Amino acid sequence: MDVALEQGKVRLSPLTKVGAIPVSLVALLPFVGYWLGGGAWHWLTVVLIFVVGPVLDRLLGEDNLNVPPQLERQYEQSLYYRLTLWLYLPVQIALVLFSYHLIIETDMALHAQIGLALSMAVGVGFGATLAHELCHHPSRLDRFIGVQVLCLCGMANFLVYHNYGHHNVVATPEDPGSARYGESFWQFTVRNISRKFVMSWQIEAQRLRRLGSGWLSPRNLMIWLTLNELAWVVGLTWYFGPLALALFALQYAAPRFLLSVGDYLEHYGLSRRKLPNGEYEPPRAIHSWDDSYMLSNFLFTAVDRHADHHENSGRPFQILRVRPEAPRLPYGYLTMIFAAFVPPVWRRLVHPVLEAFYDKGEVVPHALPGALPERFVAGAHIH
Repeated sequence: MDVALEQGKVRLSPLTKVGAIPVSLVALLPFVGYWLGGGAWHWLTVVLIFVVGPVLDRLLGEDNLNVPPQLERQYEQSLYYRLTLWLYLPVQIALVLFSYHLIIETDMALHAQIGLALSMAVGVGFGATLAHELCHHPSRLDRFIGVQVLCLCGMANFLVYHNYGHHNVVATPEDPGSARYGESFWQFTVRNISRKFVMSWQIEAQRLRRLGSGWLSPRNLMIWLTLNELAWVVGLTWYFGPLALALFALQYAAPRFLLSVGDYLEHYGLSRRKLPNGEYEPPRAIHSWDDSYMLSNFLFTAVDRHADHHENSGRPFQILRVRPEAPRLPYGYLTMIFAAFVPPVWRRLVHPVLEAFYDKGEVVPHALPGALPERFVAGAHIH
């Protein structure tokens, strides 16, 4: 350990101190609601995350502390952070089995069933950003655990789309995960969810063609990922009965919806410049929205430090940096999620920040036809 750090002379981000444990704590909240007596307490997760959360996020404020460069290697190699990521999978499985059992096999009031079902969906949904981190790791064990988390989220295709699609075409018109200026979240999310699923299969089909094989091949990763996901659906339905399908549908919808709004926040209106050779410039910090409110940073496994993630996709979450050159969201993710749901509020909060960023001339505007102020139209990517 660095001597200066031992003497308390180096301040670390709270996330660097605790790792990914807060995501597992979110998944444990439905158990707390049950131990407190059930009933209305089954709504505890929903209330804490989406009512108390945005207020607390604002009160705690921003966490702009980066790990000092001389300590990055030490924290990058620490096994502790991987352990905090691995911890989530058994908690997630326990949450699903516990919730299905109570909802299907016990006599609960309807309001309690709904509260527990939504709380379970939230606990499972937050695991998607943690799985995102694992799926970027070079370790096959980490990626396997990440895939299992995603399979219970109903998002087995995420590994293929995100790693081999999104990171290659991010902040371009070709990316279904990059929203356009003037595009409401509700317009975006339909395109986002459907095209990401299609792109996942296309990526694998293209890879197999290069290997001289058709898409219907045992080497098609999407087939194995889909079968893995279906194994959970079949197993849960066999054990708990047909009502398990409805609960899994909720598990399926919540993380996809959460990831879709995350995509909307992360690249709205930003595009990379096309070079003379027809290729796009490499992703830089200016091509992603940044944010680092403390509670949001905890719950989303630092994915809100998104600018550094896209410029350095191999950098693990515990050493991701806040990048001052990136555009900054005015509030944390826990607040901006709700802003995205209301287009006039979103435009009021985000468009002045984005247009001031456009004025610097470093990033290409990415917009719907007719949405941009006239001064930004020349050179913009409009489609």
